[in-house]
Formats: sequence, structure tokens, C-alpha cells
Amino acid sequence: MVAAADPSTRPDIDALREHDRDVLEFLSRVPASSVGFQGLRRRLRIHPEQLSRALQRLARDDLITKTALGYRVGPKALSVLSPDALPREASGVPILQTYVPGDVNVPALVQSLKGSWIGPLRWYALSEAAGGTRVTWATEDEAIQLDVEIGSGRLAITADVVSPDRLDEAARLGHQLFQHIAREASHDAYAGLSG
Repeated sequence: MVAAADPSTRPDIDALREHDRDVLEFLSRVPASSVGFQGLRRRLRIHPEQLSRALQRLARDDLITKTALGYRVGPKALSVLSPDALPREASGVPILQTYVPGDVNVPALVQSLKGSWIGPLRWYALSEAAGGTRVTWATEDEAIQLDVEIGSGRLAITADVVSPDRLDEAARLGHQLFQHIAREASHDAYAGLSG
């Protein structure tokens, strides 16, 4: 799964311990995302102490970086991972799409959402790109993942489900998530008017 661009770096990647490799491969799937410790722990099912040590080793070797939002794959790791080794992101099933009013402070909205748990949805990751921000939540059993993309005057929620029988549940959770986001956006707008 790993191919070296620079042969001198290959032994570093090959020498990784199992949990280190699991973390690195997982983070490399969506290089622009920062995933929190608890999100990694739940997704990879690694004991917290083992995960902590793996993250420390990977950070020490400059293969991952710690951000305010969690952990992300580092430039050194991306330079030695084959682009073909990185799975393509699935587009997911559209749940809803709406216009975001121009007076909504998107960075403040994203700030208020990060790290939040909404019903059975656990905050999972955040990634930023030129077109906007993606915030991700997942159910405890990881059977449903909801991605919220906010930017360029739009908000879109898509769902990835492990089986089609969870799609109705994903749609309900997507609408619950949207209601929470709308309340946060209204609260931020109101706070901006009174401040």
C-alpha cells in the first residue's frame, strides 16, 4: 500500500509498528482532515494508551502533525505515500442542500460546531479547502457518517452508510444535524447584532 518517492525514506515507513501504520493509513485517506483523538480511538478501536504512543511516535518522525482540531497526516508522509494508495472519497448520499445567507459568519459557525455531539452523532473530523469547510460526524457504531460541507453560500449534508437499511436513519439524523446547525447560525447572527 505504501510506495516511496524517495528510497531513503522507505525504511522509515516499512519499520512502522502496526498501530502506527493503522493511524497513518487512516489519516492519509483524507489528508486535509484533522481527526480528534476520540474519533481515531473509536474508528481504529485502539486502546487509548497505545494510540497515544503511536501518535507521539508518528509526530516525532514528522509523519503526522497535531492541530488545534486533532491530528492530520504530515507532508513527509504524503511525499512517500503513493497517490494510488490513497482511497478516493466516496461522494455519499445527498441528504439536503441549502443556501447559506451571506451574513452568516461561516468560520464562527464552524468554530461553534467543532467537537460537538449532536444526539447519537459524535464529532469526527474537520477539513478545510479553498471551497469551504467539511465537518464530519459519525454514530458510535460507525455505521453512519454525515459530512457537512459549508462554503460559497451553500450547505450540503451527505451520508455514508454501511448498509442501505440505515439510510432512513441517516436522513433523520441529517435533518436533526441541520436543525442544530441552523440554531447555531441564528445564535451567532443574533450575538453579532447585540455585540
